Amino acid sequence: MNNLLFRSDYAHSTYGLKELGKLILDVFEIDISSLDRLGHDPTVVAFGWWHDECLVANVSLYERRLWLSGQQVVAFGVQSVATRPEWRRKGLFSDLMRRALDYADKRSSLIILATGTPDLYRPFGFRQIKEMWFSSKLMRHNSVNRFRELSLETEGDIALLKRIFSDRAPTSLLASACDHPALFMLKAKLTPEIRLLYLPQLDAVVAVKQGHSSLAILDIVASTIPSLDDIVSALDFDEQQVEVYLTPDRLSWQPDETHLIDNGNMVRGQFAPEGQAFMLSDMRI
Repeated sequence: MNNLLFRSDYAHSTYGLKELGKLILDVFEIDISSLDRLGHDPTVVAFGWWHDECLVANVSLYERRLWLSGQQVVAFGVQSVATRPEWRRKGLFSDLMRRALDYADKRSSLIILATGTPDLYRPFGFRQIKEMWFSSKLMRHNSVNRFRELSLETEGDIALLKRIFSDRAPTSLLASACDHPALFMLKAKLTPEIRLLYLPQLDAVVAVKQGHSSLAILDIVASTIPSLDDIVSALDFDEQQVEVYLTPDRLSWQPDETHLIDNGNMVRGQFAPEGQAFMLSDMRI
């Protein structure tokens, strides 16, 4: 690690955020610069190796506020794990993971991450968790057609989202999160097929994808979680099937089917809902 400097003081500095954004863009081709306008998560702690003024490897932690089996749990999430190609195979990833996990272990008994490369994280004590999504054929319902699509290019809509997030209720008491809105909004920003719909009578925002004959509900943000029937009615949805990518225990709804999904989540520590039918929101990158 000659000519490298370890730092953990840059997560909220202008220059540090710029360098982290460049690293993520160069390694993953994901542009996170919109968070400068949408808002960064203030709980992020970054661990990185720097070469002069360039960030060459990074592991970040952020605070996760979860509901698990009826209990509120404050955990840590791992994100922004990246090393520039020319600096790989030098032990930087393993070193930063150990530093980040040591920090998290002193403050929480649970760490969670999402990845497409689980073998990288098993040596650090992470294990995959099995998740389910839920579906039903739709019954007849009274449509009211009262919603408005939000735009993350409009400051008023961003302010509305932040207001609703500030008093967010858990979508599930079995397994759900009430995290900062940064990753939720970034996911919507980077995924054009995701629509953010505001339901004024319910004062709720619903993240959805609409298929040829189905409606996928990805997340719900509200101070009081509405029933699935109220959501579908407000959206004037008349297709054949609804798919819910959340744990459905607070939706006053009984799904017809459950479907196993690899949502990429791994955990380190006790995860109370493990082995039950649940799904954490995928509204994150």
